[in-house]
Amino acid sequence: MKGVGNSTRVLEKAELLKSLGEYSGCIRTIESVPEEERSYRMTLLLGWAYSDLAVLGDKDSGRDEPDQELLGKAVSILESVGDQGKEDPTWNARMCYALWMTDGKEADALEYAMIWKELDPNSEDVRKQEVTIRRYIDENVDQNPEMYDEAQWDAVEDHIAEHFGDFPNVFHELVSPDIHVDICIIPPRRDHDYYTLVTMGMGAHEMDVPEGIEDVRRRAEVLINLPRDWRLDEESLQDNRWYWPIRMLKDVARLPVSTGCWLGWGHTVGMDEGERYDESVELCGCILLSPGVFGEDSYRCALPDGDEVEFFQVIPLYQEEIQHKIENDAETLLDIMNDDLLEVIDPLRLNAVTDFDRIDHDDAVMDDGRRHQRIIDRLGLDTEELAAYGHMSIYLEWCIRHEMMNGSFVSRHREVVESVRSGAMTDLRAFIRDDPDMDGRLTTLHLNRIGSFFTQWYNWGDKSNPYEFIRDIKDYADTVFEGREWRDEEEMFNAYLLVPWSDEYRLRMMDTIDERFAQLMESFPDSPWLVEDDGFPDPDGWDGPRECAVSERILSGEPIGYCLRRRPEREDEGWESGWCFFADDDDDSRERMVFRSLGYVCDLSPDVRRILDLPYGTAFVRGDDGKLHPYEEVDSTEL
Repeated sequence: MKGVGNSTRVLEKAELLKSLGEYSGCIRTIESVPEEERSYRMTLLLGWAYSDLAVLGDKDSGRDEPDQELLGKAVSILESVGDQGKEDPTWNARMCYALWMTDGKEADALEYAMIWKELDPNSEDVRKQEVTIRRYIDENVDQNPEMYDEAQWDAVEDHIAEHFGDFPNVFHELVSPDIHVDICIIPPRRDHDYYTLVTMGMGAHEMDVPEGIEDVRRRAEVLINLPRDWRLDEESLQDNRWYWPIRMLKDVARLPVSTGCWLGWGHTVGMDEGERYDESVELCGCILLSPGVFGEDSYRCALPDGDEVEFFQVIPLYQEEIQHKIENDAETLLDIMNDDLLEVIDPLRLNAVTDFDRIDHDDAVMDDGRRHQRIIDRLGLDTEELAAYGHMSIYLEWCIRHEMMNGSFVSRHREVVESVRSGAMTDLRAFIRDDPDMDGRLTTLHLNRIGSFFTQWYNWGDKSNPYEFIRDIKDYADTVFEGREWRDEEEMFNAYLLVPWSDEYRLRMMDTIDERFAQLMESFPDSPWLVEDDGFPDPDGWDGPRECAVSERILSGEPIGYCLRRRPEREDEGWESGWCFFADDDDDSRERMVFRSLGYVCDLSPDVRRILDLPYGTAFVRGDDGKLHPYEEVDSTEL
């Protein structure tokens, strides 16, 4: 009990010194106790003493101007016990007072005054403080903020509702000294099972975009996606752990006004060195991107006067990610950040730079049954054992029937392929789950060129059409369960996992996939990706991906003059060998490339066969002797 007694004596001494106006002595007394051993009451008193010292000086001797550095320290100390203090009228009173005396923080002070008033409605002090702050704001703070006119406001509001979702709730700003920034709260919905928060009012200010910068709008709004379990009720938002994304949106929205800067795609916004959005996270900045998951039509809102507002999705970043972008560019950063990091904010996600090797992401994976099984387990859905793999079975069956699988898959699983094509096998759920090669997933590494292109377009490659196969599956589930009452919204969103396995389900969805494939062919009538295979057999002994890029000049009769093997994109590794064949080596940029099989190329030029097994980065040029020789001088950055 010795430590408890000592702490009590320290606190009593500190309180006495503060009552005598000895604020410096009070501070020294409390700071003699290690920070981790200080109680809530002791820390509250320390922040209080710092704010009084900043404004009054020792022995209340007065200051010409409040010491802003000491006030900042007071606020920081008080914030460190915010979780304990948020329901304490005294803590809110001290936050109000410290912020009220801090330059430019009058609006924040008013917010704490309102909480203080709610917790202690009979206090005469809070009534006087609220009146004082409001009078100051009315008299000294510009309360004629830049705002959309009525027609502009309606256009932006309609755009948000149409492209992002209906917003039954809006966080209205109490004080708007420069621009009026409301936050639209769009709740989770079936296609986007998360909250979307969108600013409304930022675009009233026209940013100062420099001359010569093309395709950048002078008006902007920003948004963020938060997981469905994020707490957005009034009580929770008193805790910065839940409030920081809103503060971040407001800070970004005001940046062009306060600094005169402009914001565009790929721009990063960092905090002061050493600062984070909240003590519970390491995130300390953000990047602005197009809101791809909502489709290209969501990117820009046309105003009645012909002007446009650009919408940016804000992605919080770690310091190392910001630095990576600064040292390279936004595209380079995005190359190492998978879509899971970009769509919905996970405040404890892995760092794309420092944790790159630990991030379990594969660009080739279309779907993973384990993800759906986790939903089943989390929601306690009463469904079939293989329900997580039902829609995946339908997609794989369609691909096999329509000859979308690559040669390697067909060779390894010939019995399955033949059974599916004959109609003897129509349920592939257990095969997907249990076969080591499938590993519970659908991947483009099992598909040929056309199958891979279709899968990327239909599932995740085209961000204006995200996960449409799942959306089609969910649409079918709506028809199956029409009129059913659900336990909650989340169960309704995941009703596709409750659809009974049946031939009707299979055939209806395969008809839908047929329609989607026809849409693809109609949308890209001249795409080289959709040209049928030339039918040439693979070169003797070759068991790798069968396709390569060939110059049309070679197809017209010119010999192969130069060839190199580039590493294909991960999602194309199942069909693309990486080999590229050009008619000459002096200017390959003018050659139009088409896809052909390696068997076709070896039929044209049999000497190619001996180099096919060489690794990525290999390059050859045909010499005066007519033979292919290693091209030692090739720039490896081009491979």
